[in-house]
Amino acid sequence: MDVGGATQVHPLGLAALCGLIAVLFLAPRRHATLPIILLLCFIPAAQRVVIAGLDFTFIRVLLMASWGRMILRGDLRPMVWNHLDRLMILWAVVSVVFGTMTGMTFTVFVFRAGAAADAMMTYFLFRQLIRNHDDLIRLVTNFILSSFAVAVFFLIENRTQQNMFHVFGGVPQWTDIRNGRLRCQGAFAHSILAGCFWACLIPLYFVRGWFGRGWLLTGAGVLAALAIVAFSASSTPLMAVMFGIAGASAFYLRGALRWWRWLIIAWLCVLHFVLMNMPVWHLLSRVDIVSGSTGWHRYHLVDKFFVNFPEWWLVGTMSTGHWGPGLHDVTNQYVAEGIAGGIWRLASFGAILLVVFAGISRSLRMPGQSVPHRLMAWALGTAVFIHCMNFIAVSYFEQIVVEWHMTLAAVGSLVLVPGASPARQLASHDPAVGDTPLASPG
Repeated sequence: MDVGGATQVHPLGLAALCGLIAVLFLAPRRHATLPIILLLCFIPAAQRVVIAGLDFTFIRVLLMASWGRMILRGDLRPMVWNHLDRLMILWAVVSVVFGTMTGMTFTVFVFRAGAAADAMMTYFLFRQLIRNHDDLIRLVTNFILSSFAVAVFFLIENRTQQNMFHVFGGVPQWTDIRNGRLRCQGAFAHSILAGCFWACLIPLYFVRGWFGRGWLLTGAGVLAALAIVAFSASSTPLMAVMFGIAGASAFYLRGALRWWRWLIIAWLCVLHFVLMNMPVWHLLSRVDIVSGSTGWHRYHLVDKFFVNFPEWWLVGTMSTGHWGPGLHDVTNQYVAEGIAGGIWRLASFGAILLVVFAGISRSLRMPGQSVPHRLMAWALGTAVFIHCMNFIAVSYFEQIVVEWHMTLAAVGSLVLVPGASPARQLASHDPAVGDTPLASPG
């Protein structure tokens, strides 16, 4: 539901925002992520104030307040830059420059610049807030505690077919039904995104247990997240859980994972060039875990993306609706990256993913790291892997974008991302935190 361009503020939403900002400034640093998590989980993204054409969503306001808090309290720390940080900035610049060239209007520039600013604020905010595994555990614990309330709201929605968050706007009052199943979404922008949001957090929950913080709360959080996924009644979140299980299980095959990757690529090539009459991405049309899935639409979109390469490769394109019936709905993040900024934005996005997984690999190969730290790196890699698989079936917007950039920031802080010197990382360690972020071999 597009509500951009117009102020939409509910008194309860405004009161919640003011309360969260107050908590943000009054609480100690270890609770600095809690207001953001609560806003993501319980206030629809439609809440916003538009001033002179500039769109101040509640999450944007809270991110700005978070940066203000860090500056006023002197919490900013010298940051050791790595290739992921540099690629994130490159991606943002490419998004604004080539995205603006697509439409060549001031309105398009404002939209692209706003989205890039949100991404940079989120990524570098969490780069500052997640300094070690203790910070990640606190972040995860806040999500676990929030998931219990979210699961209750989803249960109520499932039983009543009425979304209690509709009073804020941006979400429907009556829950969508597909093939007799209620697709609950709560305060999230879509049922698919709601399920994917919580499915991608599950690997991170286990970090609590690996560092000895208790398995009871961890297990309860996993069950709550799975319940939310089930209530969303969508194929993509259910497949995200399956990909998470596959990614976690691959830890036991990590020594041979490089060979498995090449075997999978080789098998896809055999399917594409030898065994299938259709292109290999036609397999998307056969995905239907929950009856009523739109797998054929996803295949059709990807197919037309390749067919129309000359149209979008240089600076992107403003619309895909003329590619075919229903193709205005871009349900693929990789396609969305290409049409929003041409091959340059898609390439920078791909480079981000490559650097992330290179960092995971380095973390596992670095001698002397403890088992919990290796497992933490693998959990972050699994979370990113789930996002990558989600990208094939959905394009991200609203709350889950914040989670995506938060996950990348955790990788940038805790994983051996290439491009950072171990000596400089150790020198940037804050003794008051009590744990040193993993250092890169350089």
